[in-house]
Amino acid sequence: MKSLTTAFITISLALTTFLFSAIASASAGNTTPQWLTWQSVGYAKLTWGPWDIYHSELRTPSGSYSGNAASGEQNMALVIRYQRDIDKDDLLEATDDQWKHLGFSVSQRQQWLSELAVLWPDVKKGDRLIFELNAQGGTFYFDANAKHATNKQGVIQLGQLSSPKVSSAFINIWLSPQTAYPKLRQQLIGQSS
Repeated sequence: MKSLTTAFITISLALTTFLFSAIASASAGNTTPQWLTWQSVGYAKLTWGPWDIYHSELRTPSGSYSGNAASGEQNMALVIRYQRDIDKDDLLEATDDQWKHLGFSVSQRQQWLSELAVLWPDVKKGDRLIFELNAQGGTFYFDANAKHATNKQGVIQLGQLSSPKVSSAFINIWLSPQTAYPKLRQQLIGQSS
């Protein structure tokens, strides 16, 4: 009888440990990204001729922009909702064009683009690509448009960038005073409509 009781206690402890471990793992996978609760600083729309390319929104915890995206001192997120289907290669090419405009070297751009190529998917109309920046660097999230998505998980984390330098370079496509789209920048940082 004593060995049966010991076996029951051992099995109960193992089952309890397994259940707590499973609950902890499920909870860790379902953490809500911070940027979802942040306030909007500003909105902007990129058009090319008669076509809408994307709608963008800058968010921060306070709803204001401090003016120094390059430092990573202020937490922020850039939320881009695509208004047309765009494959990953076209996204990478457009990013390269913007980094070239900002004066980054060919070798630096190639290194960063290969990093992005691993993270980014093709996007379809209605999809959101989100970039969250903080002092540790940048993280990409993806939210597929529910109309076409086979993955109904909602917002998923795509991955983190390898350094604060590439993170800063990415956000500065939109927020640098030298951006190719100064009106878009003004709208995102809440300085014009």
